[in-house]
Amino acid sequence: MSLFQKITTQDQLDFIKNLGLLIKSGKPVNESFGILAKQATSPTLKKELEDAKLKVEKGTSVHEVFEESPHFGTVFVSFVRAGEESGTLEKNLNYLAQWLERNNKLKKEIGSATLYPKIIVTFAVILGAILTVFILPQIVPIFDTLDTQLPITTRILLWISDAVRESGLFLFGGIAVLAVAFWLISKIESVKRIWHQVVFSIPVAGDIAKEYQLTVIAQLIATLFGSGVNINESLGIVSDSVTNISYKEALDKIRERVEKGTGLAEAMTEYPELFPDVFVSVVATGEETGSYGDAFQYLANFFSSRVSEKTQNLPTVLEPALLVVIGIFVAFIASAIIMPIYEVTQGIY
Repeated sequence: MSLFQKITTQDQLDFIKNLGLLIKSGKPVNESFGILAKQATSPTLKKELEDAKLKVEKGTSVHEVFEESPHFGTVFVSFVRAGEESGTLEKNLNYLAQWLERNNKLKKEIGSATLYPKIIVTFAVILGAILTVFILPQIVPIFDTLDTQLPITTRILLWISDAVRESGLFLFGGIAVLAVAFWLISKIESVKRIWHQVVFSIPVAGDIAKEYQLTVIAQLIATLFGSGVNINESLGIVSDSVTNISYKEALDKIRERVEKGTGLAEAMTEYPELFPDVFVSVVATGEETGSYGDAFQYLANFFSSRVSEKTQNLPTVLEPALLVVIGIFVAFIASAIIMPIYEVTQGIY
């Protein structure tokens, strides 16, 4: 059921902000949970907060309550735990809200940049399906009157049309099975590792993906460090939070070396394909001056602006490629339908 009972990022953000506000005003945590449960529009969040209220009243710490929940991740729990241990829960909730807002904004920018290509490709597929399934069968009788062999494009289109009309159910069922199989295979660690490496090798998109991971790492470490979490623990939390397995594995190994006494910047130099020179240099400066928080915040701002700039320019970069793809698609459809008709008219005259 957890797949269908999710708590959205916006719901989490509203909850965190309101909880911080109530705690700042002097409300006990258990009462705050009760108030927010009544206000919650998400049934799942409402149930979570009602359960949290009861558990806190029985003596369970706030971070332990949410550790048991499948809806709140490592980052959330770590901020809350650090706030409880240092007596600055309200302050840490504010840090957490800032982190969620920045990360959510970055994701929305990337999503908006890829919306245009998605719409164009979707309309092209829908148009092709309409022509193949509904329009083409209507003019097949005309093609049957021809004494000449139909062009290869027409024969391909006719074969697709016949396959969809005669075996459409099996065809779409097979596509659904393949999609599910692909999804399951993509969860395999070795397959995921290969795919994530392939993503980095894609022109433009690979740079955006890499710089997005660097932004997440830098922003999260800066926020965690500012909230009182030490660098070793921060690396562990960030490792659990990044979405790319290459960065996850690198961060795990970097953390091991840092725990043994190696400097963070020095440990990062072992992975030049993941951490560029500018990133490592700023981290090294932060180590030397004892200002990790400022160093990582600078990196977060720097790479965030780069991601924003590249995502804004993405439609312009993709437009020529889309025009070529759409042009080939239109040429294929036109040659498949118009060429035979042209031959018929030539025969008449």
